[in-house]
Amino acid sequence: MPKGNFLGEFELYVMLALNGLGPSAYGVTIRQEIEARTARDVSIGAVYATLSRLDAKGLVRFELSPPLAVQGGRARKCYALTAQGRRDLPRERV
Repeated sequence: MPKGNFLGEFELYVMLALNGLGPSAYGVTIRQEIEARTARDVSIGAVYATLSRLDAKGLVRFELSPPLAVQGGRARKCYALTAQGRRDLPRERV
């Protein structure tokens, strides 16, 4: 990561949640993971805004899941760290 392009606290929380959740991570599960680990209320809008910023930085990516097998079921955006995101995460934890 270039100098001066550090991650914010919430960006780090989101990346750590992605690292722990694996390939099935989507907005709600990321939110629940952060709330469980920090004992703070987290808005789903903050999670999605942060995921968008991290995607723009090339640190996360997403794939659409198959639609849920219920009437009106929608696909989910499942997020994962990119190779760059995995490389940058240990540096930020120090």
